[in-house]
Amino acid sequence: MTAGTQAAPATGRRHRDELSLERELLTGLAALAEAQSAGDERQWARFRARLAAIDVAADPLAAEHRLETASEQLRALLLRRGHRLDEEHFRSPDSTGDRRLPSGLAFPHSYERGLPVAHLESRLASTPPDGWSGAVVTFNSCMAGLGHVLQSLVHMLRPDERRPLSVAYWGDYFETDLLMEYLGSAVLRYDKVGVGDLTETLQRGGHDVLLIEPVRYNWELDVLDVSALLRAWRSAPDRPRIIVVDTTLVSPLWPTRAFLDGLTGLGDVLVVELRSGLKLDQQGLELANLGIAEIYSHAGPPTADQLASTLRLARSTTGSGIAVAAAAALDTGFVADPAWTRRHAGQVFATNARLARELAEVRGIFAEVVHPALRPGTPGLAQSPFVIVKLAEDTLENHGLLLAALRREVARRGIRFTHGSSFGFRSHRFETIVPRVARREGLFKIAAGSRSGPFLDIITDVLRDLGGLSGMAALRARFPDLKAIPLL
Repeated sequence: MTAGTQAAPATGRRHRDELSLERELLTGLAALAEAQSAGDERQWARFRARLAAIDVAADPLAAEHRLETASEQLRALLLRRGHRLDEEHFRSPDSTGDRRLPSGLAFPHSYERGLPVAHLESRLASTPPDGWSGAVVTFNSCMAGLGHVLQSLVHMLRPDERRPLSVAYWGDYFETDLLMEYLGSAVLRYDKVGVGDLTETLQRGGHDVLLIEPVRYNWELDVLDVSALLRAWRSAPDRPRIIVVDTTLVSPLWPTRAFLDGLTGLGDVLVVELRSGLKLDQQGLELANLGIAEIYSHAGPPTADQLASTLRLARSTTGSGIAVAAAAALDTGFVADPAWTRRHAGQVFATNARLARELAEVRGIFAEVVHPALRPGTPGLAQSPFVIVKLAEDTLENHGLLLAALRREVARRGIRFTHGSSFGFRSHRFETIVPRVARREGLFKIAAGSRSGPFLDIITDVLRDLGGLSGMAALRARFPDLKAIPLL
């Protein structure tokens, strides 16, 4: 028996197991949603019957298509349930009416922009270590949350031109860069910290706020060494008393309790953990935009409660909270559930690490494949929900050609591999980001989803094939009529 004939049954068994797991997970998500959907029993029964009828053994490729459709149907059912509240009530609703979430919780409010979401924030709250107090505030995006945190600190601490609020920023997310430039002023100053300069920056002192990304959103996906950060912070003579962490890329892995324990005992400190709750907290269904700020304080001021109160007032005044339909769509058992989030995020991390390893040695059009799991000795946060690929001939025109080639190959192979932004889905995506148009640089990103199966194997083969071509001339020769996707 040849190696090829041995591999085919093994692959078939693996696909069956992978797709069986996806069917089981969708069944569990549907059960949690159905438990809070009084009056919709028939449509949920039909959904469960369609899911149970998917045969994952006979034709795995067809089964994965059906599972993808099922996840879209689950999302549609949840969104439809949320939109009913929009239909039944005005943005400024009748105060005599009985407004309730799908779970049955009362949901009174005067204006939608001041929507109270204590039910969601209480579900997101965790118990802080001894000596710490905590609070949670939600927003309609993580960037709205970050902007309000920085503006609220200016409002509460009252810096002036002689002593501005000084922020040291260790990170590279391009929208955070833009936000810091937008907010920078005579009373709010920020310094961008290089990858290897964090310890020196802390020792030098002079900053009030440390803003960090545990995995920097850049071409290298540099990983923070949390232990080294804590050592540097504790030994700094003039350490920042406020630490803001954007955990979006690694949120379930961020060691909240250990980090707070490492900050204990050296005076007042305020920690804000921010993340996009759209990415890894919603099982890849993108039900609603959501920003989450978990706030912890040791002594103070400002305390967690003081900052949370200021943030809630700013949120309702500016309309930066989530909308009624979003609150209803998110009102289901798996959203903000730590166990479900860890499971989903763990699958996303595993598929992307697997994809990175499969592509690691591909050279040609691809110059380098970047993922933290490819670096030996990288500290504990060495995961990412996507893979970065550097092109050997890195121009926006060439990025556009690669995108067009991928779109053609996806159509030819009959799989789901979406050309679109973001990450953390159940299925798989690819895109080129242009962080700064003036620099004419592209960041090619492949975001594998949580679901393994034949799609991911075919995607890996396509990427190996195209990435291994000798150069862009070879790509043009293979697809002579190909037109680049415009990126500007």
